[in-house]
Amino acid sequence: MSIKNYLLQTEIPSNNWLTKDDNKEIIRSVSSKVADVNNLTEDEELTMKKLIDFVVASQDEKFNYEGKEDYLRPAVGLAAPQIGINKDMFYIRFNLPDDKIEEYAMINTEYIAKSSRIAALEEGEGCLSVDEDKHGIVPRAWIISVKGFDWLRKEWVELKLKDYRSIVFQHEMDHNIGNLYYDHINNEDPEFIGDDWVIL
Repeated sequence: MSIKNYLLQTEIPSNNWLTKDDNKEIIRSVSSKVADVNNLTEDEELTMKKLIDFVVASQDEKFNYEGKEDYLRPAVGLAAPQIGINKDMFYIRFNLPDDKIEEYAMINTEYIAKSSRIAALEEGEGCLSVDEDKHGIVPRAWIISVKGFDWLRKEWVELKLKDYRSIVFQHEMDHNIGNLYYDHINNEDPEFIGDDWVIL
């Protein structure tokens, strides 16, 4: 399928869309809430569509093959500040077995609860807004409960997430409060892992 057949807006996703961590005015700012989740402004609607299009295109191996000019680093999620918009929005897309997809287009997302037990990815985390990966273990809550408006389903949802899903949600939610994954890495011992942490 041609990329143009699934784009939700008219621009071809590009690395030029991305805002990097040296742009502290945007990346380190707290995003504002969307005033009316049921009636997005044109700009808000475009922002969500661009978030979705970028992630989907980055995962499309026919469009986004290695060696391609303007190759996009494959993304699981993308938050609005990463494309220069300080609005509380992000999109996440998990690829599941049998070519199934699990996706969320979240607006005004908040935590309901976080587990005290910590989880982390063994390989650490990366980010499209960080060109030079910062190595180290990134501690996150192992299990979280969140609530927010899902633009795809057009309804408020409450989600209980654990393991990798939990980590991805926390990564994207961090963007909307001006935090980056490397803020959580232990400065004195970047590879520090607690005795009871869940390592994925």
